[in-house]
Amino acid sequence: MTSERSRAASRFSAAGPALGYLAQVDYALLAMLEHMDDEDSFTTSIETLDDIVFHHADTDDATEKWQSKHSIDSSRSLSDTSVDLWKTINNWIVEPAGKEVRLVLLSTARAGTTASKLRTGKERDVNGALEGLERTARESQSETNKPYYAAFLTLGPEERKALIRRVDIVDEAATAANIGDDLARAVRKSVVARRRPALIQRLRGWWHARVIAHLDAVANGRKDRITVAELEDQLLEIADTLRDENLPIDVFGLPQPAEDEISEDDRIFVTQLRLIAMASGRLRRCIYDHNRAFAQRSIWQRDQLLEIGELARYDRELIEAWESFFLPLSEEPDSGISDTALRKQALARFGQLDASALPPIRRDVRTGFIARGSLHVIADRLEIGWHPRWLEHLRHRMIEVRDSEDAAA
Repeated sequence: MTSERSRAASRFSAAGPALGYLAQVDYALLAMLEHMDDEDSFTTSIETLDDIVFHHADTDDATEKWQSKHSIDSSRSLSDTSVDLWKTINNWIVEPAGKEVRLVLLSTARAGTTASKLRTGKERDVNGALEGLERTARESQSETNKPYYAAFLTLGPEERKALIRRVDIVDEAATAANIGDDLARAVRKSVVARRRPALIQRLRGWWHARVIAHLDAVANGRKDRITVAELEDQLLEIADTLRDENLPIDVFGLPQPAEDEISEDDRIFVTQLRLIAMASGRLRRCIYDHNRAFAQRSIWQRDQLLEIGELARYDRELIEAWESFFLPLSEEPDSGISDTALRKQALARFGQLDASALPPIRRDVRTGFIARGSLHVIADRLEIGWHPRWLEHLRHRMIEVRDSEDAAA
């Protein structure tokens, strides 16, 4: 029991720092988005000269160094004797930056008496903050902070003032779990309010992948900078997919079905394709189209990117496209036609429909698998079929369709 408690405590102790690292990554994104309002050209690095560093685009010189302090403890504060405050100041003393480099301490804690004087704004009081820090360094009995106090007081009076003049405190920052609202505000000019969560979700996905690549480069001694142009391009590209005439495509990376998956697949739409003796290579592509379309339609619904009734309207358009190829041209019965001939006829019609200009769900959604795969989604509901007698062959699976519809409802 003691061992289990020890392991649980260890996991808990590791969770806090892990959240801090995740928050640092999102803080960098938020800071870049906010800088974009005032600057056109800069680069950013993470875990190089500091937690987060902004660089001059041409010279690569640091223009800002950020330290981020994240905590899930809402009672913590940046008091006059705060270890986070003094350790950060000490870091900037030990690893000095250029005289014009802005030094930012970003913390989830609330700034205390002295730290609050270093917030940006009308209430900023560098002299008052300096006096408070000097008094604390001389009078505090904190053993933890003792070496930090000594390093601070070792600086000359003008050096201390020059250092503190460059320090900005950003307190009560959002935690890792709550930063989404701040990010949404930072992109408020890009899309309407109801689509901001979808934009942020996709932007963070790109950003996290980019930061992983960046940190891998840094860890292996390669110089790498994340440019504002990269971020701006991604922001505009994602925002473009969230216009009224467009929709984002998120499933390009969905893996293709393996051979064993295809052979064991007994879903209704697959059975429909086997009824017309679809070739194995083409069957594989149809399954892949279905899987991507089904997944993408689900994502659109989850992210509330579709209008009420939009999918049903689109499916009706696709059914009309199906009807133009598969509804019989004459009233003559096909009972005298062999099943082989029926299959060949159906395959030919399927090929014609598949190659036709199927309607897009919205004007600028030109990804072909959405329309093709949606036809298979509809076929899976037995609303359309490829074999002229598909209902006769699959009547026994109607209960399965009804149960699926009931579960979805």
